[in-house]
Amino acid sequence: MYLGLKEMRRERLRFSLLTGVMVLIALVVFVLAGLANGLSQGNRLAIDQWQAKYVYLNKDANKNISASQLTTAAKNDVKGRKVVPVSLTNTALQKAGKSTKINISALATNRDAFVMPKVTHGHAVNGKNQVIISKNLKDQGVKIGDQIRLGSNTQLLKVVGSYGKSTYSIAPTLYTDISTLAHIKSVGGQPVTKPLPINALISKSSKLTSNDHNLQRLPINTFIQNLPGYSAEQTTLNTMIYFLFAMSLAIIGIFMYVLTLQKQSLFGVMKVEGIGTNHILASVVTQATVMSLISVIIGLAVTILIGNVAPSGMPFALNYGQLGIYGISLVVASILGSLLSWRTIAHINPVIAIK
Repeated sequence: MYLGLKEMRRERLRFSLLTGVMVLIALVVFVLAGLANGLSQGNRLAIDQWQAKYVYLNKDANKNISASQLTTAAKNDVKGRKVVPVSLTNTALQKAGKSTKINISALATNRDAFVMPKVTHGHAVNGKNQVIISKNLKDQGVKIGDQIRLGSNTQLLKVVGSYGKSTYSIAPTLYTDISTLAHIKSVGGQPVTKPLPINALISKSSKLTSNDHNLQRLPINTFIQNLPGYSAEQTTLNTMIYFLFAMSLAIIGIFMYVLTLQKQSLFGVMKVEGIGTNHILASVVTQATVMSLISVIIGLAVTILIGNVAPSGMPFALNYGQLGIYGISLVVASILGSLLSWRTIAHINPVIAIK
């Protein structure tokens, strides 16, 4: 260990360059992890906030809530407590008298449903043509008391309250009641009759059964995994992260192997002096460990800084437990890479090496 640290002090430039490369790898890993978490959260945050266990969809919807067409009458075919209807649409919000539009996810449910967000400012939906908005929309200039339109519908809706941050499909959310959203979604302003159209039934109970063969029950995690593009997006980003781990191992392994070849004569002299292979290998492992620890610390610090200064529209979220695991993985990958030099060190012949 002492020999390794002493050599690093003497060869600052050489080891600083490798540490810099490792910092870049660690930074890319941590930033990709933040983006993966941000995209995941942006797609599913509203669903996580439901705190539900099951989602009922039309069996022909291919597990896609947007393609699921049901009516409020479907609730009669589901037995259990805390079963509520949910309707949603991806649309654009426009403030009355303004030309700017904001892409949103509009959700609707019963006014007293457990999936309706808890209002933090203003009041809950208690009448027709009322909506409550997420903090994301407040940050974009939509205020309580504003009159808004959704999509091409000319009906004015009043913002009566707001709740915390919430997104679905990377878009900020708003909530209203089933009747209001049904009128907004109606084609050409056609009158809406009961039973009202919905997209899904959401349940907290784990003992529900359905007598309707047109319904399909999905555990909430299965439902989330089938959100459009969700699994492919997460798989792609995670594959890139794992590839960077392999790259880190390869870079350290190659660098240490080249250094070992360059220092064969030095290692030969050390063996003549009675310093064993394990002692020499320990110095190489120490160097790799120190460089990887420094790179992980710097990479984490820069990533946290990026998270603090990232614009609100950027899907970036840090999971410190996950970052810790990735940091440890990078250190382990570096140590494994340094161990690739063991065979070369073990086969150094002192007589040949010092010629």
